[in-house]
Parts: sequence; C-alpha cells; structure tokens
Amino acid sequence: MQKVNEPIQKLGGRIKQVGTRECERCGASVPVFVRKDKEGNTHQESTCLDCETNKTRSQTPVKEDVQKEKVNDFAINNERIPEKLIGKTVSELIPENESETAMKESVTDYIMNFGKTEHNSLVLAGAMGLGKSHLAYAAGIELRRQGFITMFINTNDFLDLIKSTFGGKTVLSERKIFEKIGQIDLLIFDEIGGEYDKNKNGFESWASEKILKVADSRETLPTIYTTNYSPAGFEKKYGNIQGGRIVSRMFAGAKRINVEGRDRRVQQF
Repeated sequence: MQKVNEPIQKLGGRIKQVGTRECERCGASVPVFVRKDKEGNTHQESTCLDCETNKTRSQTPVKEDVQKEKVNDFAINNERIPEKLIGKTVSELIPENESETAMKESVTDYIMNFGKTEHNSLVLAGAMGLGKSHLAYAAGIELRRQGFITMFINTNDFLDLIKSTFGGKTVLSERKIFEKIGQIDLLIFDEIGGEYDKNKNGFESWASEKILKVADSRETLPTIYTTNYSPAGFEKKYGNIQGGRIVSRMFAGAKRINVEGRDRRVQQF
C-alpha cells in the first residue's frame, strides 16, 4: 500500500489515501483518496481498477468480431442489387401455379429454419421472369435483418469484380475475394449461366473456372443459386467436364426447385 501512496505524496500533498473500501461489484479492496482543489475544497475519490480494466476489455472488439465486421463490409460494399429488386419481400410474390408455390414455400422454410434444414442450399431453376431472383434477394434481406452476413450478386457482376483486381486497380485481390466469399453466412449467386465469355473452343472457360471456384468454396455453406439452365444446359454451355463439375458442386447438399410459368416481365408490356 505504501508504494501506492508514494507517487501520490509527490503531488504536493493535495491527494492522499485515507482508507480502503470493498468494491460493491467484484469485492476487491479499493483505496479511498481525498483530494483538495485549488479553492481548498475536499473531494473523495475511489475507483476500482479491476472493474475499470474489465470494462475496457469488454468494450474492446475481440478478434472474431473484427473479422466478422470486415466480412460484412465486403459483402455490403461489393454486392450488386438490381433496382427492380430493391424492397421486394417474400410475401409480395403471388404464386400462379404449383411450382411457384413450391418455390415460395421452400424459400420461406429456408428463412425460418436457416441453418437447421437438411439441405444447406437452394437451387432455383427455371425460365426468366418467374420470381427466382425476387425470392432469393428477399431471403437475403430478411436474414440480414436477423443478424446474418448475406450478399447478393449475379455472375456477371461477380466476374466484373474479379476483373477489377487485374493490374492492381483495387485494394482487393482475387484471393481476398474468394476468402471473403467463403466466410459469408449466406451467398445469393444469381443468374448462373447468364454471363458471356466464350473462348476459341466455344466454351466459357475463364468464367466457368471462377463460377466453379465459388460453387466449390460454398459446397457445404448456405447458398442460394438462381439459374435459367438445366444440368444439360450447363454441360452445353461450359463443356461436359466443367459443366458437370459446376452442377455437382451446386447440387451437393442443396434442394433443387424447378419452376415453370409465365414470364411476368414480358406480360408487363
């Protein structure tokens, strides 16, 4: 205790210890000091350093929280939401047939039991204008409200994001992009097959490599894929081997919903 008082006495006697008390929170023995200000008024002060230290520690983000925040920033800053989807909700989509009803029910169940369903992913497959992207986007927004990290991006925008790293034009790198993609709670990968990047053999090799890499990194992680292609269509677009690999990774642990119906976008005109 003497060691505590020694530096205090050097302040000209204005502060001195007059006793101790038991901290009401942690029970530690805490010194009680008396301080005189310039006007001669006396003030009593007693702070539990143990409690203050614990308070500071509790307010300091742990490593896991900092990492989660970085992943969330990546997801929000790099996702691309078509204006037509902003604000859409699951309840807003009105099914017009059994397959659309099955799709809506499957997405609703996926949201309500996120992380608890037998299947970790959904594949929404069918023609254009049936509400696949609508429901996929709405699922991501609802789960984000619940505190999960979600990201919506279609394949063209994703490939553009990869291309933006070429030549050091951005602080991102392809490695960092895929690292963050693998840490997102739910990835909505929209319109697979809608990109165009043919090589001399007629197949879209570069694009398919990146799409396969995403599907591979998300094989056991919650993902919602939307596409206009069937398995046979993927093989025709990307080649038998590469197309087969993409389909295999997408469907691993996923529930596939085939949707049929009218193109709502065409009917609007």
